[in-house]
Amino acid sequence: MKNNEIATSPPGKRGRWGQERRLEFIDSRLYWEGRLNRGALTDFFGISVQQASLDLAEYMRVAPNNTIYDLSQKTYLATEQFQPVFTDPSSARYLAELYALTTGVLAADISFLGWTPSADIVRHPTRLVPHTVLRQTLAAIRERRSLKITYQAMGRAEPTDRVISPHALGYDGYRWHVRGYCHLRRGYRDFVFARILALSVGELSDVDAHADVEWHRILDVVIAPNPALTAAQQRVIELDYEMTEGQLIVKTRQALGFYLLKRLGLTQPPAPARAHEQQIVLVNRDALIPYLPQLASGSGE
Repeated sequence: MKNNEIATSPPGKRGRWGQERRLEFIDSRLYWEGRLNRGALTDFFGISVQQASLDLAEYMRVAPNNTIYDLSQKTYLATEQFQPVFTDPSSARYLAELYALTTGVLAADISFLGWTPSADIVRHPTRLVPHTVLRQTLAAIRERRSLKITYQAMGRAEPTDRVISPHALGYDGYRWHVRGYCHLRRGYRDFVFARILALSVGELSDVDAHADVEWHRILDVVIAPNPALTAAQQRVIELDYEMTEGQLIVKTRQALGFYLLKRLGLTQPPAPARAHEQQIVLVNRDALIPYLPQLASGSGE
């Protein structure tokens, strides 16, 4: 036993979480809500009041300037000098967790967020990846095996049987793909999970994932406000995207680059008459064409 753990803590899943996680919980609640009491700890983790007191004492020992106890409210309050010690204080982390809560991906009883504002997201049609398909795909990647799939490609009227050697997963903003070497077309390709009609794990594969140059090459996508906008409007776009000196560089794998540009609406050159709809432009289009030839033709997948 360590960190002054109480042997009589109630059993259960939460009761097995270590003190490090409880200190992270304290840190998170104080940072995002500005307050915390013992009840939050006992309710969330299923621990005794005595253990909660020990955890709070340990937190105050590690971060003595982060909190004070308010006798009138019987609550620990974050000080003006508060500096997170155990938790990621970024807005990206908070909003990602709020997104997961809003979509139901993350259950409220395992999220460290307590009070949250009313929130919702713009939902779009999607198809979940069957868990059996995902499990077999993960096994194939982990064990370096091939996959035998029946795949419905956009360019073919009928599905085809293929053997692929998968090595990675990718998300284009709407759908999950499996990335791998296609033994039929003799090249690395993306396969949309939703278009895999049948799948089974095959033999060991000797395909080297490091040979997938398009997956490992990182490109710089440079965007800027549409010059057809007014100066004031361009400044607003710079603020929206946190641009520096009027530009933003987005790094992406070459294999995911065209998906990124489709998501940003940048596969076609800007049309001045549609500046309010296409508020950003691709600055380095010519430099990207050798790596993303679809930009030259405006083609799709």
